[in-house]
Amino acid sequence: MQIITNNAGKELKKHGDSAFPFLVSYERLSGYETGSFLWHWHPEIELTYIHKGEMLYKVNQNTFHLKEGQVLFGNANALHAGYMYHNQDCQYIPVTFDPKLIYGFFQSTICTRYVDPVIQNLAVCAVHIDYSEKWHETFRDRMLEVISLDKQKPDFYELDISIRMQLLWRL
Repeated sequence: MQIITNNAGKELKKHGDSAFPFLVSYERLSGYETGSFLWHWHPEIELTYIHKGEMLYKVNQNTFHLKEGQVLFGNANALHAGYMYHNQDCQYIPVTFDPKLIYGFFQSTICTRYVDPVIQNLAVCAVHIDYSEKWHETFRDRMLEVISLDKQKPDFYELDISIRMQLLWRL
């Protein structure tokens, strides 16, 4: 398996649909032919939770050594790739979503004041949630709630996911 991209390196896989632009995946680096996922980008934001193992995660010119329990915020349109650390497998859970899930509609106040300044800031290609800040643990807990809601799909889960994604964004 390998990520399918167009000539510009844009990933072709759908991340949810227009009705609910949100996707949780369960991946392992050993599932890829090369033991890594190769460089690609997409207009969606990606939050990657390291479930088991470690990974070298590259975003633009930055390399992050992600360890079990850590999260990486990967910004929209950022070029990224992931590699095994010391040839050890890594299980990870990417949560990929369209920023519309946070702001609702184009040019809303939430879009112009809180989302666009982040996704248009090229200096914020990624944020390593490594517990060096007080809010990191809360971020991880909210993300795990989102993953659990997606897995269980209880009544109103889309609404509950949207609420938690906004809480994550606020952090």
